[in-house]
Amino acid sequence: MKEPSRLKKIAEIAFFVSALVCLVIFVPSRFVTDKRDLAYTVGLSIDDDRILLPSGKIVYIIDPSEQIEPGMEYVTFRGDFSGYDPKAYADQADQYGVWIGMLEFNDSTNFVKKIVSMRKQPEKFFRIHTIRQEEVEKMRLTDSMIYYRFRRAILERSIDMIWIQPLENVNVEAILRKIAKQFGKPKAVPSPNSSPFNFQWLAFLSMVLLLFSRRPLIGLFTAPLWFWNSSIAVSIVSILATVLLYSHRKKHLLPMFYLMLGLLTNAALWDFWHVNDLDVYRGVKLSISLLPLFVLMKSVIREWKWLKKYWLLGVAVMVGSGFYYLSRSGNTAFVAYFERQFRDVLEGLLWVRPRFKEIVGYPAFALWLSFPNFKWSFVFELLASVALVSTFNTFCHIKTPLMVSLYRSIFSIAVGYAALFVIARVKERATRRV
Repeated sequence: MKEPSRLKKIAEIAFFVSALVCLVIFVPSRFVTDKRDLAYTVGLSIDDDRILLPSGKIVYIIDPSEQIEPGMEYVTFRGDFSGYDPKAYADQADQYGVWIGMLEFNDSTNFVKKIVSMRKQPEKFFRIHTIRQEEVEKMRLTDSMIYYRFRRAILERSIDMIWIQPLENVNVEAILRKIAKQFGKPKAVPSPNSSPFNFQWLAFLSMVLLLFSRRPLIGLFTAPLWFWNSSIAVSIVSILATVLLYSHRKKHLLPMFYLMLGLLTNAALWDFWHVNDLDVYRGVKLSISLLPLFVLMKSVIREWKWLKKYWLLGVAVMVGSGFYYLSRSGNTAFVAYFERQFRDVLEGLLWVRPRFKEIVGYPAFALWLSFPNFKWSFVFELLASVALVSTFNTFCHIKTPLMVSLYRSIFSIAVGYAALFVIARVKERATRRV
């Protein structure tokens, strides 16, 4: 492999120095803030339009055509508001000093985001997770599954409020006791997550230096994007970095490099809007597919002489696998009943469930490094690339507490390095016998 130029070497050193400084500031601050933001509250349905908080205050539920009225201190929206003006609700909320709750996975979610973005007091905001009786019946949710769903909402998404609706044949009291045992007693009223970090620019600069160390012109052209739209700039630079970083000469360190890239992306986007899910990382599908697509194309071109006789089967497998891979990314992906149960078991055993793509991909990474001359090693490489971008993508969910993302990623990476160690020892012993 060609040695990098002096300019690229200097840029690489500058990248590591700036990244280290940024992460030394960011990681401890994020840990402290995340621990505080794990505090939650519980709201109990009074009737179809009101929710009672532990403080005795009431969250009023606004349905389409209804307005925010004087005396309402906490409200949430329910239903399809696509035909309504968010600015009118934003003005009402500011006029009455109302706290607005965003109900997860509801038709009103995007409408509430628009309202909050138009407010003079956007900090008067909180997020709500609930389970309806219809979901319990349709998804055949058991008490244990309901507990783990509430647990994930708090632990993995830092939800501010659990709304308990009337649920038949469900021991809600026992579920809430288990939640309180793990996360403490619910607080009096909901409040949003916070972000005291002021060095987002340093995280972005570090990623630009990373691009510059691989392709200087790309680094130069992408740097000014920060002054246009910082959120989109972070997405563009980080997605480009997932591809360019792959060419690094120290292949055995790629998992750690992608972990660092993910941390920097998380730091660059850690603000009030992203940590409260009012803004999200853009280009998720592209970020998890661009590198695997690049690796696939490179492998097909390199191995075409003997692969061409399998081209029809290969196309069918890749199209099917690609569709499945992309369709399973995101919060709305279909998950079978037995898989939901299996996920809950893993969470009970491992605290946080590792990503299946990484548990499979990192041992494949070990096989790819250990057997580079194997005829089908490009399959291992392709699986390894999926694991790498999956690790990066883990940190693109800014609302997830950093400790959860780190635990999930480091666990999977450790499995890969353990596999690499075992394979090396087996090869060593085999060589001695020969």
